[in-house]
Amino acid sequence: MRAAYLLAPGKIQIREATEPVAQAGEVVIRVERALTCGTDLKAYRRGHPFIAMPGPFGHQYAGVVSSVAEDVRGFEPGTPVWGVQSAPCGHCSYCARGRYSLCPTLQKDLAFGAFAQFMRLPRGVVQHNLLVRPQGMPAQRAAFLEPVSCVIHGLNRIDWRGVERALVIGVGSMGLLFCQLLPRFGRAAVAAAGRNPLRLAIARGYGLERVVDVEQGAVEAQLAGEEGFDCVVECTGQVAGWQSAVRVVRPGGQVLFFGGLPKGTTFEIDSFQVHYQEVSLLGSFHFGPPDVRRAAELLGHGEVKVDDLISGELGLEQLEFGLRQMEAGKGIKYAIDPWV
Repeated sequence: MRAAYLLAPGKIQIREATEPVAQAGEVVIRVERALTCGTDLKAYRRGHPFIAMPGPFGHQYAGVVSSVAEDVRGFEPGTPVWGVQSAPCGHCSYCARGRYSLCPTLQKDLAFGAFAQFMRLPRGVVQHNLLVRPQGMPAQRAAFLEPVSCVIHGLNRIDWRGVERALVIGVGSMGLLFCQLLPRFGRAAVAAAGRNPLRLAIARGYGLERVVDVEQGAVEAQLAGEEGFDCVVECTGQVAGWQSAVRVVRPGGQVLFFGGLPKGTTFEIDSFQVHYQEVSLLGSFHFGPPDVRRAAELLGHGEVKVDDLISGELGLEQLEFGLRQMEAGKGIKYAIDPWV
């Protein structure tokens, strides 16, 4: 088979590889579409702690079952499927409390290698987070299961009582998904802030209360004099975005830090906000099986718009081009067809 390997930051190789064989509990799928994402771009730029180099990568996928191990039930060759790249153990103290994203073995055996013609799905993923795809659902839509699951997990971290105004900072693919899904979790008026004319235009198409172009000035400067937001979702993964988020949140409000920063990064916040103004700071990472099921439900019912988030369809040889386009702000996500 043909597969893309990330050899080192900034270096991808398309190579001939041996088609994987399903071992105990595993499923091998024929990949129909895989999506590029911000995590792929981070790995391409500077490496990623969960993505081995050199090695296969890509983790947002949809396909058809090619083969299954003898002990696998519920899947058979020819079954259209969609899934995610990880699964919790299901029995540790964190899983017992429903904190699946904190499971210590979550990253132990990941389903990486979606940028290939065939992909091995490990036992945990098959048991907990691989689903039969609805009849007729396009593969590139189904491949959004993972990012939508991440957004669902983040939205479930927020206490929605009393949230009247919400702001999403960053309008990349994840920020745009947050803009769409926020109204399904509360009654807040939603605003967004970001850069890039294409992404801002998509955000405006959602009928948001306000869309702020940060190229015209920092979001806190443009919103100066307003009473602030009850909930701010940070999706830039930049220190400046984190700082802006805590500057525009109301007393008693919540900030959800969704965009991750490199380990060891620090940022400043006035302790007055946390103590005297009771501002809550929340982190959000990954998802759990309930989030995956909820994401599947919303995608299956057509309640999430994804077509505008795909900037084009590319073959494996064009994967690096797609990542560079994303890096330059000229693309949001690309659907990779490994058979082209």
